[in-house]
Amino acid sequence: MTSEHSSEQPPAKLGRRSVADRVRSYRRRRRRGLRCIQVQVGRAELDALIAEGYLLPGNRDDTHTIGLAINNLMFDWLNGTL
Repeated sequence: MTSEHSSEQPPAKLGRRSVADRVRSYRRRRRRGLRCIQVQVGRAELDALIAEGYLLPGNRDDTHTIGLAINNLMFDWLNGTL
């Protein structure tokens, strides 16, 4: 069920990235038509991602992996593969 689609490389630690690096990343995403958003995810949503095979139980506290799981879920949903 999990899609191998991934839109970005894992981000470097934001506290250590220069302003120029962040601006370059922003412009690259904008050119590709991508936007970064924040989404609140509760226990029920994490449980559903785990139950559907998009997230491993051991990764429920890893924000990057949760983001990839949500991205993969949306990719599958939009492409009618759910």
